[in-house]
Amino acid sequence: MRDIMLHVDTYAEPTPPHAIRQAVAFAGALEAELTGFATHIDINVPDNWIAERLLHVNAMASAEESKSLAAARQSLEHLDTSARAAGVKAHSLVARASLHGIGPCVARHARTRDLCLVSVGDRMDSQRAVAEDVIFGSGRPVLVFHPDRAPLPATLARVAVTWDGSRSAARAAADAMPVLKRASDVRVVTVVGEKPSATAGVADDFIRHLLAHRVSAHVDEVDGRHRSIGASLDAYISQAKPHLVVMGAYGSSRLKEFVLGGATEHVLNKVLTPTLFSH
Repeated sequence: MRDIMLHVDTYAEPTPPHAIRQAVAFAGALEAELTGFATHIDINVPDNWIAERLLHVNAMASAEESKSLAAARQSLEHLDTSARAAGVKAHSLVARASLHGIGPCVARHARTRDLCLVSVGDRMDSQRAVAEDVIFGSGRPVLVFHPDRAPLPATLARVAVTWDGSRSAARAAADAMPVLKRASDVRVVTVVGEKPSATAGVADDFIRHLLAHRVSAHVDEVDGRHRSIGASLDAYISQAKPHLVVMGAYGSSRLKEFVLGGATEHVLNKVLTPTLFSH
C-alpha cells in the first residue's frame, strides 16, 4: 500500500490532531504517501424570506461554512507539519460537499487510493455514516479507527484476519495482503458455528494460499455457538490483542439505509481495535 488517504472531518467536530498524527505514523510504517482529504461543507439554504428576515439564516450558514474551511486548513497544516517531522510524503486536498454528501464525496476520492483511513468517535458520530459510505461505495479497503479507544498502530506486529470462507472475507484478505506481509504474527480467526460456512478447518486452504505469498499464519478457532458473533469477536480481541483486524463487510447501501451483517454493525458501533474492512 503506497497511496493512503485520510478523511479529515471539518464539521461539526473536526478530526482531532492526535488522530492525524496516528495516520502519519501509520503511513510511515507502510512507507506510503498520505493524502489528507478534507471536506469543506456546503450548506444549501432554501429560499424563505421570512426566515431570512427574522433569523438571517444565510449569514448563519455562511459562518458555519467558514468554520468548516478554517478547520480544514488548520488540520491540513497540522498534517503537513507532522508528516515533515516524520519524513512522510504528504499531500493535502480540499473538496466541497453538502452535509449529507460527505460520505459519497469521500468514497469517490477513495477509489483511486490503496486505502482510506476514517477516524470515528462515539456511536452517533457522523463519521460512522461516512465510514459506511466509503466501505460500500468506494470499492477499496477502509481502515476504521478510534483515536483514543482503538488508535492506529505505528507497528503491525500482530494482525488478525477473520475468515469464514465467504466472498467478502476473501476480498478483505486480498486487499490486506501488503499489510499481512509486513506483520510478524498473522492470526486467522474463524468463529466456528456462527454460520453454516464457518466450520472447523475452513481456514486450511486459506493458510495454504497465504504460504504461497510467503505469509506464515496460525489458525485460531473460536466457539461461537452460544453467543453472538460480536461477543465472540470482542472476547477474542481482548485475549489476543491484535494491532489490526481484517474483515469482510457484509451488507448494502441504498439511499442512506443500511442493512449490515451482525459482525460489521457490531464493530462499527464499538471499535475496539483498528479494523480494515473490504466489501
